Amino acid sequence: MKRKLLGLGVLILSMGISHAQTRYVDEIFNESDIIVMPDQPYSLNWQQYAPAAIGGPQLLPNFMDVYLPSPAVDTETNRPVIVYFHTGSFLPKGLAGPVGERTDSAAVEICKRFAKRGFVAISASYRVGWLANSTILDQRRGTNLLAVYKATQDARSLVRALRANALMGGNPLGINEERIILMGQGSGGYITFAAATLDKYSEVADFDKFQYEDPSSTGLYGKPVNAGDPYVDTAVVGDWWGFGGEVCFTGDTTALGLPEVDTSCEGRNYVNVPGVSSDFAMAINLGGALGDLSWLEKGDPVMVSVHVVQDFFAPYWEGMVNVPIGQQFYNVVEVAGSYKAIQKASHLRNLNVLDFDWNDPLSLRARTPSYNPYGIHHILPFDIPPPNPAAPFMVNSNPWDWWDPSDPAGANETNPNSTAQSKAYIDTIFEFIIPRIKRVLDVSNLSSTSQVEAKTETVVSVFPNPTKDIFNIEVSGIHNQILNVEILDVTGKVINRVPGSKTAEMQTSTAHLPNGAYMVRILTNGGILTHKITVAH
Repeated sequence: MKRKLLGLGVLILSMGISHAQTRYVDEIFNESDIIVMPDQPYSLNWQQYAPAAIGGPQLLPNFMDVYLPSPAVDTETNRPVIVYFHTGSFLPKGLAGPVGERTDSAAVEICKRFAKRGFVAISASYRVGWLANSTILDQRRGTNLLAVYKATQDARSLVRALRANALMGGNPLGINEERIILMGQGSGGYITFAAATLDKYSEVADFDKFQYEDPSSTGLYGKPVNAGDPYVDTAVVGDWWGFGGEVCFTGDTTALGLPEVDTSCEGRNYVNVPGVSSDFAMAINLGGALGDLSWLEKGDPVMVSVHVVQDFFAPYWEGMVNVPIGQQFYNVVEVAGSYKAIQKASHLRNLNVLDFDWNDPLSLRARTPSYNPYGIHHILPFDIPPPNPAAPFMVNSNPWDWWDPSDPAGANETNPNSTAQSKAYIDTIFEFIIPRIKRVLDVSNLSSTSQVEAKTETVVSVFPNPTKDIFNIEVSGIHNQILNVEILDVTGKVINRVPGSKTAEMQTSTAHLPNGAYMVRILTNGGILTHKITVAH
């Protein structure tokens, strides 16, 4: 019988009730039934902090390891996907601790557990690196925000890659592109929170904490800045979906055989898989935080959180992010913790799909008033006080982690590094999240056939046409959210790309376009629609 923990030393025994095995709920496959497809590239992008040993900053791939039941034992071709993002403080493994890779013990364990239940599970890398120990606040805070921002672009690129492979690439992994779930641990939790909520420029530009304070030094991109300028310059790094700010190429290749970026151009973003949706069904975080509570809006994906109440590094309630480097701690930025995020998501009714009488023993314990005073559903707090209240940083805030005990990077870790105890915490996490995942899957169980049929029920209007300075887009039908709009010239080259409104209507400028004929490619939540327009100033 597996152990399940709620707080340090608290033991909850499974009820032992006999029941038939259910796919996606129970482990219906054995360890020997699971295959792993390692080192699968899913995107390319500019990596500012690539090590000098491989040539320094350059275009590099992001990779994923895929865990799934072997085709010899599983013929299902419509499986949900769990995409797992590892921890590591957005730094290479070894700088902040002994974890920080897609092959971390917890990442492998969790992905295997999902695969045994019939999911396709993916452990993904993402871009890391920032000036964590800089004594200049703008550098420390600005590069941290950009690390989260670029990793969020990577996450959305991965979602698009999975969806494109399912819809247009023969679906080699046998997935349902409407049932993609993101799950992140530690810094991965920041990614899942941001991917679920960050969708407009004002959210990274209009807050003092995301703006330069001191204009006396050169900005993060080597250009002069003024106090109040945003750290995120979309002309350089692209937008939150990963579009725009495109790199230029020299025409040569790097030592790794990839296109060489022309750094005299401004752009530092490589656009991956345009033309398909970045949407996903659900976000789960184990620790981490939300950059700002205002990012969270009505209609965002379902969110479920797991968090240590006493987490010193990423607050459970709200407060300052602290990053450990060696034996020092560097504060970064004020954020909203998991509790505040789930509380607001509940108030916005984003969690309505989870409406249910959650009165199982674990859900009841999770609503204990001392760390869940309003009885918020769908957050699992672990109560693990630090042994010494005068040293709150000596807290076990990642109790699900374990690592090679001979790794010198583990010297400053406060986690007891017990495989058995960490797996017991993972038992408890699965007991909490699996029923909630199942609820989401039950309402998003769209087959690929129904997806194709939905496209035929979507109608688009583009007017006025011909147009002078602007045109309007209106989409009607059951799939009526505009996710992205591209304008193409007669050769098929994309000359303008703008984020969609996520509603049925939006307006786009043509004032900058020469007279002539263009194609408008409109990505909706039901597929891609095209329309011809004429610009006549």
